[in-house]
Amino acid sequence: MVPAEPDDAMLARESRAGSLASFDRLVHRHHPKVFAFLLTLTKHRQDAEDLTQETFVRAWKKIDRYDPSLPILPWLLTIARRLSIDMLRKRKPIPAIEADPVLLPPAPSAGPDLWRTAERHLSPDAFSALWLHYRDELPLAEVGRILGKKEGAVKVMLHRARKSLAEHLRHQPAPPPPLPQRPPPLPSIWNNARVTS
Repeated sequence: MVPAEPDDAMLARESRAGSLASFDRLVHRHHPKVFAFLLTLTKHRQDAEDLTQETFVRAWKKIDRYDPSLPILPWLLTIARRLSIDMLRKRKPIPAIEADPVLLPPAPSAGPDLWRTAERHLSPDAFSALWLHYRDELPLAEVGRILGKKEGAVKVMLHRARKSLAEHLRHQPAPPPPLPQRPPPLPSIWNNARVTS
């Protein structure tokens, strides 16, 4: 009989006790969602990769502050969002010719073209709220925690975003075929970081 895979809470507790192996399992488990979220915020693959690595390095350094009774993904996405805000505030605008195409992973209930349209049409907060709630299937309270908003405000934001997007889509021609997607390599977070336990 194959042993059951440990849940996030157990891995987090072991990580808090200093187990780098347990934390590495958390990294591999949550890397795709953290990367995808950062890609929607930065719109540049290299930035998203760099910030994903920094997110997990920061999480390791602050693992003693994490409460294992709470889901870990919202905590990681909160770190990721703060890092992306810091980076975007410091950076000068990048000319459009250097920007990578935004390659959004498909969502369970919507194709990548719909996500691209939403990303172009909605405000960054409204798009993030849609992404976190519908693509990452986080509850409204967790979305609010990540975005720094009350649950009621997130509900209103989602309602307005859906209504605005539906109205926008009514007046659009058929979308072009989707771009081919290639997932990024899963780097070791320890390549460029010195970590002390």
